[in-house]
Amino acid sequence: MPLAETPAADIAAITDLLYAYNVAVDALDIDGWAACFTPDGVFRGAFDTFAAHAEKDRFAAHAYELEAGGMPRLRHFMSNIRIQVHGVDAESHCFFLIVSSPDEGSSAIAMVGEYHDRLTRVDGQWLFAERVVTTDGESAASHATAS
Repeated sequence: MPLAETPAADIAAITDLLYAYNVAVDALDIDGWAACFTPDGVFRGAFDTFAAHAEKDRFAAHAYELEAGGMPRLRHFMSNIRIQVHGVDAESHCFFLIVSSPDEGSSAIAMVGEYHDRLTRVDGQWLFAERVVTTDGESAASHATAS
């Protein structure tokens, strides 16, 4: 369905989900992060893939490891959000920028890339069925060790 024909309420609800995801992951609110996904939803991140609900403890360990290993206090920002709704399914795509703020020194860009999302409406709520991260530039592994 062309963007102009997509119901505004669906676009608003999906956009709110995108924002809720950022707020949860930035706060290391792992339950809030997992709540953005369908029960069988999958996050294909820059470093690993996680079943959002079944492996949320493993995702938490990963997030805390990033925090301790040189990517503290992450803030996710999105731009150029495009949403296409097809009944109870949808896709979204956007660019992202992640900023890290250490205790000492200046904030710095930690990662830049794109999100490719498949969403579905479950009991009236839009959720990620799959979120795929694609990073720009150097390999994702090099971002984890950058200072």
